[in-house]
Amino acid sequence: MLPELPSRLLLIDDHRLFNDGLKSLLNEQPDLVVCGQVFQASEVIPTIHLTSPHMVLLDVNLQGTNGIDLGKTIVGNYPGVRVLMLTMYNQPKLLDEARRAGLHGYLLKDASSIDLLRTIRTVLAGHTYFDSSLTDPVSLANDPFGDDFARRLNLTFREVEIIALIREGLSNEQIAGRIHLSIETVKTHRKNIHFKLGINKVTDLIQFAIRHSI
Repeated sequence: MLPELPSRLLLIDDHRLFNDGLKSLLNEQPDLVVCGQVFQASEVIPTIHLTSPHMVLLDVNLQGTNGIDLGKTIVGNYPGVRVLMLTMYNQPKLLDEARRAGLHGYLLKDASSIDLLRTIRTVLAGHTYFDSSLTDPVSLANDPFGDDFARRLNLTFREVEIIALIREGLSNEQIAGRIHLSIETVKTHRKNIHFKLGINKVTDLIQFAIRHSI
């Protein structure tokens, strides 16, 4: 009897260091193998077609592309492929969007290696996994991606992320290094943030972040 072949995983994340580190971890597992790495949205569908993965691990934000919408497209075009969101966005609203989009799991990037591997194997086995710690009523009430917040302010995932880093006191250069963007892209995001919020001073932006628990 031939041994069972390992499950094929496609990694979709524009943070190259994270992508490479995840590849190393997964390739150490006898039942898993990384069949490809994708760093930009335009390459996702062609790579899935070429590599025929059993699962894709996908971030919420891929160079400005909405990963949840991309995951929905993958599920629609490749119903046999499992889609697990692996992201830094600790937001109940996004988890709920991923669930409603028909994706198969949502896990934070700060999960332990043991939890990550357990979740991957759970989803590969045909189950779903959505982190219960992100679905409690208190978290939902304080979620900065809630419907009213998003409707009134129209902030993107990346803009909220940058606001949080500004609140931490990071400079443009430090923010660029933290989230792997160019300094010019960070400056553009900051201009958009100030325009949308009608805020001109950094101190006012920090106060805004504190008020909205960003």
